[in-house]
Amino acid sequence: MTAVARGELSCMSEIYENRHRSLFRFFFRLTGKQALSEDLVHEVFLRMIRYRHTYQTEGVNNTPGAFEAWMYRIARNALVDHARKNRHEVPSGEDQLELIPSPRPTPFDSTAKRQDMALLYRALRELPEEKRELLVLTRFEGLSHEQIGRILGCESNTIKGRVFRAMKELGSIYSDLCKEKAS
Repeated sequence: MTAVARGELSCMSEIYENRHRSLFRFFFRLTGKQALSEDLVHEVFLRMIRYRHTYQTEGVNNTPGAFEAWMYRIARNALVDHARKNRHEVPSGEDQLELIPSPRPTPFDSTAKRQDMALLYRALRELPEEKRELLVLTRFEGLSHEQIGRILGCESNTIKGRVFRAMKELGSIYSDLCKEKAS
């Protein structure tokens, strides 16, 4: 990204190849809509080019994960902007959110495991948006509490507490859904 910030836009294709799938999964897990997720990914890369001058190579951005924090901050802003523009849109139905294929082999190959994952994603969708976002960033995108703190503008200990509470709430929702399924 340092080269892109200096004006070497041809380097952006390598960044796109390495990051577009993780951005797509981030958006898809939050919205449940494939076309919207694809559009938002493209919007993020356009904004990365447009705001390349805001990427700094000194200070905080020299730390590991600085690029990811910068990229996900742009992604988060793109999602918020989209939500503002479309706040009167009807939310997606439960059947529109599907499992996202991972590039790595998954251990969830049996039907029972797929059903459990479907319940987990359903529970995730029932969380408030800010808690769902935290869990997607930590558990699915693998960002550290420090990186998320930079994205959200707060301390890593604050993020740690919020993630703990979000996981606790997710567990409660998941448990209720399992009981509902059994009856």
